[in-house]
Amino acid sequence: MFSSCLYALPVLWTLLGCNISSRVLRSRILQYIDALRKAAELEKLRLARESMNAVFPLTPNMWLEWCEDESRLATSRGAVPAVEALYERGVKEYLSIPLWLQYLEFVEERDTSVADCTEPGIAKMRALFERALTSTGLHFTEGGKVWEAYRDYESALLLSMAEASPEAKSKQVEILRSLFHRQLRVPLVDHAQTLEQYKDWEQQQGVQIGADNDDLSGLPGGVASAYKTAEQMSKARGLFENNITAEKPVDGDLLQHYLEYISVEEATGDPARAQILYERALSVFPVTHEVWLKYTHYLDVNLKVASVLRSVYARAVRNCPWVGALWTKYMLALERAAAPETELSVVFETALGCGFQSPNEYEEVYSTRAHGLRRRIMAADANSDQTSNFTLLHDTFERGTEFLSTYFPDHVNHNIRLWTYWAHLEATLLKDITAARGVWENLIKTHGWMLEVWQNYISMELLLGNVKEARTLYKRCYSRRLEGTGTQVMCAAWLRFEEEHGALEDYDRAVLKVGPRVAEVQNLQTQQEQKQSTGTERVKMESRPQPSDKVKPKSDVKSRSSKITDNASKTSGRKRGLGNAESENAVKRQKVPKVTAQDTDQPGASETAAGIVTGMEEAERTEQKSENASRELPKQVKELNKAVVFTDECTAFLSNVAFEVTEEDLKEFFSPSSRVKEVRILRERGTARPRGLAYVDFEDEESLTAAIAKNKEELKGRQLSIARSDPKGGRGGGRGSGSSRRGRTSALGRGGGRGGIGGSDSSNALGGGRGLAGPPTVGHRRGGHLKLTGSNTFAVPRNVPRPLGWGNPLATSSSNASGGEVPKSNTEFREMFLKQS
Repeated sequence: MFSSCLYALPVLWTLLGCNISSRVLRSRILQYIDALRKAAELEKLRLARESMNAVFPLTPNMWLEWCEDESRLATSRGAVPAVEALYERGVKEYLSIPLWLQYLEFVEERDTSVADCTEPGIAKMRALFERALTSTGLHFTEGGKVWEAYRDYESALLLSMAEASPEAKSKQVEILRSLFHRQLRVPLVDHAQTLEQYKDWEQQQGVQIGADNDDLSGLPGGVASAYKTAEQMSKARGLFENNITAEKPVDGDLLQHYLEYISVEEATGDPARAQILYERALSVFPVTHEVWLKYTHYLDVNLKVASVLRSVYARAVRNCPWVGALWTKYMLALERAAAPETELSVVFETALGCGFQSPNEYEEVYSTRAHGLRRRIMAADANSDQTSNFTLLHDTFERGTEFLSTYFPDHVNHNIRLWTYWAHLEATLLKDITAARGVWENLIKTHGWMLEVWQNYISMELLLGNVKEARTLYKRCYSRRLEGTGTQVMCAAWLRFEEEHGALEDYDRAVLKVGPRVAEVQNLQTQQEQKQSTGTERVKMESRPQPSDKVKPKSDVKSRSSKITDNASKTSGRKRGLGNAESENAVKRQKVPKVTAQDTDQPGASETAAGIVTGMEEAERTEQKSENASRELPKQVKELNKAVVFTDECTAFLSNVAFEVTEEDLKEFFSPSSRVKEVRILRERGTARPRGLAYVDFEDEESLTAAIAKNKEELKGRQLSIARSDPKGGRGGGRGSGSSRRGRTSALGRGGGRGGIGGSDSSNALGGGRGLAGPPTVGHRRGGHLKLTGSNTFAVPRNVPRPLGWGNPLATSSSNASGGEVPKSNTEFREMFLKQS
């Protein structure tokens, strides 16, 4: 049953798409293959191995077992080429010295032309040995085994020349001597042992190599110098070789040791040595894509051999098919090697079915394919037929955009790079402006709210000199509700466009259209900000721990002072101005004293006065309970109730901020010339999605000036609009510096907007809006004095009638020098009540 599933392994691999799952799958298949091998089910075993190798490369041990099994079955001469082909497949997968040695031994024994020492056989065997040396000869620890096998073969040929002519023997001796000299030039672990073997061999030939004071005497000068260099290299690599021995566990530390060793070899400037070390690392970490990426990059830059690159990339994508970067680099390598369209098409289609982990990887694959087709069209002869290439290019864009829109709509909401490139090529390369406009029109149907869509569409028309069409697009988009500050940006762009390209009448018409639209959008944004601020404060209040019922102020107290005290205690934690705290303190200073029994027994004491005094006593008791409750609150609650104040005195307001921009990005953007204190990015309520707006506080005025100078500079593809935040203009001054924020009514009036009554030096300290006129300043909550002058009567209890002297211009006792009224003391209140009664 499991064998039937092997036919579906390519599909399973595509669905898995990650190296962890591939290891689990490989483990199960290995168990199945091992069971078939023990049961001697040869046909099923061969089928299972072929099916597994169709999915990913086999391990060196698996190739050894497979080739051994097939070698035993190759009893006839005609079966030898099939086994040789199997060995060829194995040595191309991973670097394996044992597999190469087994391959060489099989050909030497089973190939009759080689075994009979015929000229073609000798040439074939020598060519195979040279290939083995190219692949493994620089292997520090095991490469000497291949060199030794090569020398043994040549020594056997020399012994078989007993009846040959002296010239033939002398020629074979020179071949062996040259082979020794080549090996002595290579740094290997058995370097000194090779020198001793060479000395013994030369002694057999009657040549003395080495002396008591010089082991290299008798060697040619070039060979002796190369031997010394190789000996030094061997000593320098001893420590690195100890770190990557076979006894080390296969983990992250071993990978790091390999990478350090590779860096050393790359620094030597010998691509062949670096390549052999990469191959050694990949035989241990075959599915670690970081090694493949580093390896292929090194070959692209340093080796640049087309055949080697194509082979390495083919192996890389088979081992790590889920890595999109490997596929794009593979397609580029094929293009450099002038590969045919059929091969490029197969690689492209295979890449799309590998299950990448992000939409960016799919986009890169489609873009790389489009880039290659564009270059092919541009490099072609003007008289050649490019219809097929045009069709392929159009099909690539159409499939790519449809795929991304269907499976990754969120990615398309922030990235239209493929659409932009498509429209550009349709207009400039293919000369089809209708098709280019069709790309943008189709995108507008689904993403007409994106600012980039309209900007790129208009840029294309202006690039082609289509001023009339660009004006039409401005007229279409200015009334749309674009993301963030997109509407304001497009309105400003329309005015600049008319200034640069249009007549005065065109500019005047644009101004008439743009002005009301910008005002409308600003009003909508103001309302949204107010709702967002209110919602945020409501959430904070709901999440804030509340005091117990026994310390809550009584709700049935009707006096004005109790309501103000209660309201101030509930709202002290909000991000509003500092006037409310002083209002609360003023109420406490204006407490109405208790009326004693002696006072109430005086003649004429009315029920009204008694009722008022009783209400005052109740208000005082309620206020005292509220104060006691506030003192009993935990320290954490008091910390939460501290107001966060933003004065915006040295602040820049940013619009058209890209959604992916973070606080750190803005700090880095301003940091070279400005000292940033704090960054605040505005977000939508509920979704927390960035709105394209931000406030940036700076340490000093110089930093703010330098920041404003960066107006219209780009950050992550968008031109930032940077202006000074004006806390005293607009809707009433600084944000949160007064008693009312975002237009809520304060204790002294119904105005304020985003301004307030505290901390402003303006003569209209109450800010804008519909607030009542008041004194120039109001004390700060952290110290200062609240002046209760003029017609401010907020601290007067509501059950005190006005004919008691408040507001009477003739009452000199309650008037100050400026004509304003001074609030009466508690004693004056009491005498007034008793006198009326």
